[in-house]
Amino acid sequence: MKISSGEIREKFLNFFEKNDHLIIQGSSVIPKNDPTLLYINAGMAAIKNYFTGEEVPENPQLCNIQSCIRTIDIDDIGDRHHLTSFQMLGSWSIGAYFKDKAISLAFDFLVNHLNIPISKLYVSVFAGEPSINLPFDNESKNSWIRVGIPENHIVSFGMDDNFWGPAGNTGPCGPCTEVFYDTGIGQEYVQGGFFDTKRYVEIWNAGVFMMLNKSADGSFSTLPFKSVDTGAGLERLCMTLNGLGTVYDTDLLLPIKDFIETIFYFDKDHERNVRILTDHLRTICLILSEGQKISNEGRGYIPRKLIRKCIVIANKNKKSKDFDLSPIVEFILDNFKNINDKFATNREYVISEFNKEQSKFADVVNVGLEKLNSLSTDFISGELAFNLVTTFGIPFDFICDFAKEHSIKIDNQKFNEMIENHKKISKSENNSENNNKIIFEKLPDVSKTEFVGYDRLESNSKIVKIFSERGKEINNCGAGDDIVLVLDITPIYARCGGQESDKGIIFNDSFYARVSYAEKKYGIVLHYCSVEKGNASIGDNIRIEVNKERRTCMSNAHSATHLLQTALKKVFGKDVHQQGSKLGENSLHFDFNYSDKITRENICNIESIVNNLICLNIKSSVEELSLNDAIKKGAIALFSEKYGPTVRMVSFGEVSKELCGGTHVPRTGQIGTFIISSCESVGKGIKRISAFTSSKAINYVQNIITKSLQSSELLRTKIDNLPNEILLRLSSSQKKPKVTKELDLSNLKFLNTKIPFAYYIFDEEFSNGLVKDIANNIKGVFLAISSSKSRFSISVCKKLDLSAKDIFNKIAQDISAKGGGNLEIVSGGSNLNANEIIKCFKKRFENEL
Repeated sequence: MKISSGEIREKFLNFFEKNDHLIIQGSSVIPKNDPTLLYINAGMAAIKNYFTGEEVPENPQLCNIQSCIRTIDIDDIGDRHHLTSFQMLGSWSIGAYFKDKAISLAFDFLVNHLNIPISKLYVSVFAGEPSINLPFDNESKNSWIRVGIPENHIVSFGMDDNFWGPAGNTGPCGPCTEVFYDTGIGQEYVQGGFFDTKRYVEIWNAGVFMMLNKSADGSFSTLPFKSVDTGAGLERLCMTLNGLGTVYDTDLLLPIKDFIETIFYFDKDHERNVRILTDHLRTICLILSEGQKISNEGRGYIPRKLIRKCIVIANKNKKSKDFDLSPIVEFILDNFKNINDKFATNREYVISEFNKEQSKFADVVNVGLEKLNSLSTDFISGELAFNLVTTFGIPFDFICDFAKEHSIKIDNQKFNEMIENHKKISKSENNSENNNKIIFEKLPDVSKTEFVGYDRLESNSKIVKIFSERGKEINNCGAGDDIVLVLDITPIYARCGGQESDKGIIFNDSFYARVSYAEKKYGIVLHYCSVEKGNASIGDNIRIEVNKERRTCMSNAHSATHLLQTALKKVFGKDVHQQGSKLGENSLHFDFNYSDKITRENICNIESIVNNLICLNIKSSVEELSLNDAIKKGAIALFSEKYGPTVRMVSFGEVSKELCGGTHVPRTGQIGTFIISSCESVGKGIKRISAFTSSKAINYVQNIITKSLQSSELLRTKIDNLPNEILLRLSSSQKKPKVTKELDLSNLKFLNTKIPFAYYIFDEEFSNGLVKDIANNIKGVFLAISSSKSRFSISVCKKLDLSAKDIFNKIAQDISAKGGGNLEIVSGGSNLNANEIIKCFKKRFENEL
């Protein structure tokens, strides 16, 4: 192989790091707080809030290598280049640079660092789209010509090919420019003619130019700043650069493929089957290593679907009566843990979950295959195909292959009808969000619910619609029913903007129901109720009352977040703004942008400001006015919210003005007390404060005082002296301190190398921070070894064009070592003692570096 996947990874990260990009860790393939995505399907998907301005990155120029899963490709697996899971090389500019520099970087990396001849490179640019007011991308075209791409190597494509995103249903997106590699096999491109994408293989999306944000209704709006998102599939890039026929011939997949062929005998459709097993089993390992549970819906269904397909293939191609796929899973986990460290840390969980599913399903598959093989007809009905798929888990494409092989016809139309109906039933039974959607779709002619809950906590109302809990419209309901009611008037606040909904009761002389929560859409409020007695019908007059105690507690917490934001701006500056919130009864979480460490002194200062505002008993006021007028008056608006022409501004005197639709206290004094219970980082540059108000705040403080008094009694010291007493006892019981700060550099010993290569045997534990400091100090390589544990770390000075991982990989086999790290530092353990390790390093590197 001309260039390994590891070398490509390293060259990529080195290149962008040297071009002022911060290397960030790849995210879990399971999205966090993003219901629009099943799995992370692109490098930018995990950081898309950076592109909208909702979150602020540590550095505006970033790069990483991200594991991705694309479920839309599952049915295409088996050809030469489609994969369910893959490694994505990604680099980003978050408002830092745009098209010209992105193209310059791409050209530099491909030509000067991957050594691809310019004659082999073709690029595409966006042809333009009048419907969204985007013209032909002349800027990108001219930039490619400027760096050296011939004009006859530039093609233009429209929305289908050269407009990317968003990563989910909504979010940042824009036109892009892609790079293709000429394999020389197929129809040659003539300027303005047919562009054969089988001959010209895409190797890099060299720039998605993030200019637009797509909303749920399909409309586009302009982002507050322009950014760049690039991405290259490592497997496909490795295949192309090495002139390989398929991605399965790369070092990322070939070892798995070869191992599978030792276990199974593929007599028919050999290549396709072995590729499917290779891809699916690797993807299963990736998903399960994140702790994902297997289930019948959502994310958990993907590993179940993949496992079942693998079992069907294995069953048909087994060498013996009993077959077991788990050795392949173990092989993947053990041989690719250098790429994914969770393969090692969660190894036992992956194997256990896989074996449970395999054991549970293998027998069912056998029965289904026997039914298929025992067919004595030349026709497979839609009902039989449906039963084989849903009951026995036989993939439909497998049934189609079987039918084609045996000249049997299938009733595809009936099968598809039954599958679609099955999906609708499953969704309505298992997904409350879909139930909501089903209900809302049945309310096009219903007037908006009149909300009176800002001013009063009860109302006389009329029942407009009744639905079962699964979304079926009904005319009446009775005791024991779980229902959804639509009313003409309600004081119930529906869940919105981080504030949970009210609870309450609905009743008349012959009916009584409890409201557990409420949802709102299109101005219509759905009341989720449990009927405790009596009956009710559409058109009945009822009385509705809000749980006053819960409303008070929710309002306390909500108003406290407004005062908290004021305090944060005073302590940390005006650039601090809300990133999200969640409100409970006298409790709250508040997320905000701040990169530096938050001290205990900061916390006390914030608490004091909020509590002083509470003590001032400031009166709240509400105004409805235009968005522009509200902003002119100093109202805070959240970027993530959508506002209409008229907004609701909630003010507490002049200290706080925010656009908000939630419920609030009449005066700040009602909040009572505000106490911060914790402050933590929840993302890069994002902090979360958790706090209590009113009675919960008092209970929290009382609990702390009680525990402190108990601790002082146990230690027989006054409560004021408690910290000193604990420190005194800890210091007297501690073992020999770890080496963390200083080492006399004159004690270092050096190998006979061209660049400084020092080593030192520590009697105590050492920190990686110390190891890196020494490497940078001597402007070379430093090897630290623990005498007692044979633990070692290798660090390379940042200014050297060397990689700690390269050094480790060259020596690992010699010293029987396992370890991991990055370009700057690698840590590991060895079976050899310290002196034996040093001998190996001398033998390997003296007179070489």
